[in-house]
Amino acid sequence: MRRSLFAAALFLLFSAFVFAQNKKAGRGGQTLFEPRHWIYDALQALEQESGIVQFSDQAPITLNQIRAMLGEIDYDALSPAGKLQYDRIIEHFSESGFSANASIFQARIEPAINLEAYVKTNNSVPWVYDRYEKKHFLELPVTLGVGDWATLYADIFAGINKTAASDGDTFINIPYNEKNFDVNFPHNAYGSFGHAFTDTVGFNFHVGNIAESFGRADTGSVIQGGFVSDSTSAALSIYSPIAQYTGSLAQYNSRRYLYSHKIDARVGKKVQISFMEAALPYGDMDLRFFNPMMFLHNYASWLDYQADGSDVGSYLGLKVNVAPCKFLRIFALWSMTQFQLPVELDDDNNDKDNYVPNAMGFQGGLESFIPIKDGHLRLELDGYYAQPYLYINSHPNWSFVKTSSESNAGSADFYEWTGTRYGPDTAAISLRAKYEVPQKWSAGFKYLFLARGELSEPGIFSRIGWGPRILDLGDAALRDWVYPFTTAADGSTQFSPFYKNGRNWVAPTGIPEYVNVVSLCGSYCPTEWLSIFLQPSLAIVANSGHERGKTDVAFECVFGASVKFTKIKKHKKTLEESHDVQAVESVE
Repeated sequence: MRRSLFAAALFLLFSAFVFAQNKKAGRGGQTLFEPRHWIYDALQALEQESGIVQFSDQAPITLNQIRAMLGEIDYDALSPAGKLQYDRIIEHFSESGFSANASIFQARIEPAINLEAYVKTNNSVPWVYDRYEKKHFLELPVTLGVGDWATLYADIFAGINKTAASDGDTFINIPYNEKNFDVNFPHNAYGSFGHAFTDTVGFNFHVGNIAESFGRADTGSVIQGGFVSDSTSAALSIYSPIAQYTGSLAQYNSRRYLYSHKIDARVGKKVQISFMEAALPYGDMDLRFFNPMMFLHNYASWLDYQADGSDVGSYLGLKVNVAPCKFLRIFALWSMTQFQLPVELDDDNNDKDNYVPNAMGFQGGLESFIPIKDGHLRLELDGYYAQPYLYINSHPNWSFVKTSSESNAGSADFYEWTGTRYGPDTAAISLRAKYEVPQKWSAGFKYLFLARGELSEPGIFSRIGWGPRILDLGDAALRDWVYPFTTAADGSTQFSPFYKNGRNWVAPTGIPEYVNVVSLCGSYCPTEWLSIFLQPSLAIVANSGHERGKTDVAFECVFGASVKFTKIKKHKKTLEESHDVQAVESVE
C-alpha cells in the first residue's frame, strides 16, 4: 500500500511539469539505452546501409556514444528508409517530454499507458510473449539531468509483477489486486555521469539497475544476453571510433559479484573483434578485480577461494562482426566457463580434475536490413549450441546465474542465466523476417526451434533448495547437485554417482525437450501517439517436461495498445502550427 501511495504522489508531483515547461531541452548525453531498445535496431539498419560495423551490438551505451556513431554515417547517401531511421533517432534525442528546466538542469517525465490482453490454451507451456516482453500498464519514467554531464533515471510504473507475467492464467497487464501488483518498482534505475572530449571520444561511468549485453543475436548473446534483471552494476566505459573499453562490477546476489572487462576493436570499418573476461567469486568484494588492464585469470584466485571453502567461476567470451557488403552483417560468438587441457588430465580415478567437463557455447548467424520504400525488410538467421555445463560450476554459488524473488506473497523464484535466456545444454535455431515502416506499421514472422537438455532447466537449482533465500548449501544438498563432483566442508571430494560421467555428455542431455514455435506479429500506428499490435503464436513441445512421449501444444495470442502522452502534446502542437500557417496564407 505504501508503494502505491508513493507512486500516486510521485505522479501528482511530476504532473506539474506539464504546466511548467520553459525552453525546449532534449535528452542529456549520458542517457543510457537498455538492451532491446528500438534504437539498436535503427543503428544496425544505418550501419548496414553504410556497409560498416560499429559498437552498437552491446548495451547499455550512452546517447553521446550514439551521436559519435551517427557522425560516421553519410546522411545524404542513405535511402529514404535510412533517412527516416536517422531522423527518428535525432527526434528521440531532442524530445523533452513533460519537463521543467532551470539553466542546464532538467526534470522530465514521459507518461504512457500500455494495455495488453493475453490468452493461452495450455499452461504447461511457457509464454512465448514472456515476462521480458510484457509491458507495464502505466509508465511514468522520471529523469533528472544536468546537460550532457549527468543523468538520473528511474522507471516508475504500475504493472503486474514477474510472477504474474509468467503465470499462464494472467489475461491482462492491469494490476487489479495486491498479489499481482509489482511492488518492487523501479526495475531500471541508474545514475550516469560522463563527458565527451571530442565529437568521437568520451567516457561514461554509471551505477544502477540496468541489464548488460555483449553481442547481438535474436535469441540473446551466448556471452552476455541482457536477461539478468534487477542486478545492480557499476561500469566505466571509454569509447572511440576504433576501440573501446568497459569495466563492470555487477552484484548478482549477496557475496556474488560478476567482475568483467570488455575490449572492442575495429579493423578498418568492416570488421569488429571483441573480447570479454569475467570472474564470479563467492566472497566479499575483491579489490584485485578492479584493475582495468589486468587479465583476471592471472590472479589464479581459485587457489585463494578454495582455501576458504569457496571457489570462483571464470568466464571468457569472444565475438566477431563482419560487414562483407551492404545490407549484411555476419556474426560469431563464443563463450567458455571451463576447458581442460590434455596436460591437466591423468589416470587417477580419484582426481577431480579428470571429471571437470568442458563448458563452451557457440553462436553465429546472419542479419540483414534491406531498405524497401519507406521501410526495411529485416532478415535474420541465428543458431547456437551450448555444452551441458556452460554457466554451471561445481557449486551454484559460483555458477553464472542470478536468482531472485519478489516481495509479494507467493512469489516464484527466478533464475536468469548470464547468457541466453534458454541457458546451457541447448541447441537452437531462430529465423525471423519482418518488414517495418517506423511509426507506421510492421508485419513479420519468427520460427524458433530448441532442443533442450535436462541441465538447461532452472529446476536444477530449486530442487536442491538453492534460491534467493538460501545461498549457502550444506553437504547433504550438494550430493544431489548436477556437477560431477562437489567439495565437502572438510575439503574432501564427493563424486556424484549419476553425474560423474558428465564430462563426456553432449547436449541435449537426458530426455530432451524439442520445442517448435511459430509466431506472427503485426503493428499499426494510426497516429503518432497511438500504436496497436497483435502477436499470435503456436508452440509444440515434444517430450514436454522431459517426459518421453509427452507432447504439449499451446496457442497464445497477445493484443496490445500503447498511448504515449508526450506524443499527443507534440501532435497537438504540430496541428496548431499548421493551422497558424494556413491562417497566414489565407490573409496573404
